[in-house]
Amino acid sequence: MTLPTTLAQATVPRWFWPLLIGLNFVLHLPAFRLPPVALHVWRQCNTMAVARNFYEEDMNILKPRVDRRNDTDGVTGMQFPSYEWATAVGYQVLGFHEAWPRVLNWLFYMAGVVAFYGLVKQVSGQAGAAALGAWCFAWSPEMYYHGANALPDVLALTASVAGLYWFSRWRAHPRPLTLLLSLLAVTLGGLTKLQFLAVGFPIAVFVVRDLLQRRYSWGQLAQLFLYAVVAVGVSLLWYSYALELIKTSGLADFGLEFRPADSLSTAAAIVGHNLVSDIPEVLLGYVPLALLLAGTWRLFRGPATRQAWFLPGLAWGLALLAYYFIELRQMKHHTYYMMPLLPVLLLLATWGGSWLWNFRRARTWVLALLLVQPALTFARISLPRWLHNGPEELAELFPATTRAELEAATPPGALCLVGPDDSGCIAFYMLHKKGFGFDHPEQLLDATPGGQPYVAKCIDKGARYLYIRDTTVVRDTRLQPYLRQKLKQVGLFSVWSLQAARR
Repeated sequence: MTLPTTLAQATVPRWFWPLLIGLNFVLHLPAFRLPPVALHVWRQCNTMAVARNFYEEDMNILKPRVDRRNDTDGVTGMQFPSYEWATAVGYQVLGFHEAWPRVLNWLFYMAGVVAFYGLVKQVSGQAGAAALGAWCFAWSPEMYYHGANALPDVLALTASVAGLYWFSRWRAHPRPLTLLLSLLAVTLGGLTKLQFLAVGFPIAVFVVRDLLQRRYSWGQLAQLFLYAVVAVGVSLLWYSYALELIKTSGLADFGLEFRPADSLSTAAAIVGHNLVSDIPEVLLGYVPLALLLAGTWRLFRGPATRQAWFLPGLAWGLALLAYYFIELRQMKHHTYYMMPLLPVLLLLATWGGSWLWNFRRARTWVLALLLVQPALTFARISLPRWLHNGPEELAELFPATTRAELEAATPPGALCLVGPDDSGCIAFYMLHKKGFGFDHPEQLLDATPGGQPYVAKCIDKGARYLYIRDTTVVRDTRLQPYLRQKLKQVGLFSVWSLQAARR
């Protein structure tokens, strides 16, 4: 096969998209059949619980509900539940299947790959460079993993990339429909996860520069003003409403707050780990990392400042850097919080890859590395996470048979006391129960502000059953008066009916 000497000369062969999407789908097949498992299983469970509660209780998108709801109706604040609601719509059509949230997110993930292809083509004017960028985006280990998990960040990323792509198309050919599509996509991204509004910074730079060059008519200026007001205003209004819901319900399952590092030493440790491990190994993967290094080297050597996208890209990068430090504590254990950085890093990596392609000796190596990238991603994600035996913690909740036994032990809809589970959502989702939670067994007997044990307070508020994965505290004489009858034993899990203690 003769390779084109530059990516500017390359065309995308017909087999490119079937190969990329088909291979990605096939490698994800083992994951589609799984319940929520592996890393960040708590986030998957919380997301799927909200979706299931839309489906079973109320499809009002303004009232997302969680399972650990105490004696409330479960309505609380969170990011705009666009992904959860879309999942529930699928349940309404297809019935409840746990594969559906994974398949739906994979579709959003693939839409993001296509959107990034379009964005790179707009930036570079090269179909070959766009194909390289789309390939790297598709095989990012973090995207590969969460692209088949119940995680709203994938939809937010796809929407933001699509919004920027459509805006760049509107600049080239100013049609109102294209600007409207950009507005809807950027707003959806910001609503779904506020940090994805960072794509507004390159858009703002383009607008200011075009304004100085007097490229806009008065009608276009009015459209752009409305664009900014809607995209930012609607997103901020939702999060203000969500914070009020949290305050009203007292249910804080979803943290809507800034989380910077609490000390310089902590910040240095997190940044160091991100740079050495998380970004090269998980967010990008080692193949795009090599291209990124080439792109960074070229950036500091070449006349990049004359590129049309240099200042917009710089503004985008600085905005994301500010976001990174504002949410730095989240970056310690949650690589998916770095997803907003991925398009900027991959644009630079694509630029580096396009430059390396100009050198005959490098060309074959670049192609070889790109071809091996799916295998590296599969080995990094599928083998240790989806094809592993499964979690030891709450182990009875993951096999379908034991999970069904435990769920059937109590009537649907009855308020339950469930734990120990410090996530506040895994056990509730897997058991398909709602009610009160506890983090550790001893918490059942901890005194509440009223002086009574926590278990007694829960019973007074309507808890009728106890699900507990502990073999010690149930024998405690202080707990015995609240246990009426043992209903089920599955592994270390036991299910009890509860009663108020006799005085």
